[in-house]
This record gives sequence, C-alpha cells and structure tokens, in this order.
Amino acid sequence: MNKYIRIKEERNSIIKILENLTFDEKKQVLRKVDQSMINSANKVLANDNPPGELLTKLPTKFRSEVQAKAVQLGRTLFVRVEVDELFKRKRKDNIRVIK
Repeated sequence: MNKYIRIKEERNSIIKILENLTFDEKKQVLRKVDQSMINSANKVLANDNPPGELLTKLPTKFRSEVQAKAVQLGRTLFVRVEVDELFKRKRKDNIRVIK
C-alpha cells in the first residue's frame, strides 16, 4: 500500500496569501511560481549523469513528509515574493507625475 502525503497547513497558508487577489492575478502568480519551480528543478535534474526525465508539472502527492514540506514551503516563499512584485507593479502603474 502506497501512502501519499499532502501538507494541508502549507496549502492553506498559500490560500491566505492569495485571498485578496482577483482570479486572474491568482492565476498569473501561481503560473509564474510553478513555472519557476519547475525550471529550477529541471536545472538540478539536468546535472545528473545521465540526465533524468524533465518535469512538466509539480507533483501534488508525495511519499515522504519531508519532500512534501520542502516543496510546499518553497512554493509559499515564491508566492509571497511574486505577490509583493505584483503589488509593486500595480503601485508603479498607479503613480502619476503631476506637473
């Protein structure tokens, strides 16, 4: 019997971070975060001799709790950074120069 683990607390923390965004903004942030995590994982996998299969999406189920926590914590950090960048871009677009 295979036991799969999902970290519910970490997933809920990501939901809390994204709760004040619109659906399109959430989709944009999550797409960017997931793609950056996949790219970085593929760079690590490319260093193997011989190279392994490249990832196309992040796994949702994990066999060890350590792997699940590591991926979800990394995702949480990336989400926080991307949300901050999104707010910076929105503020920059809203600031108008008055002459």
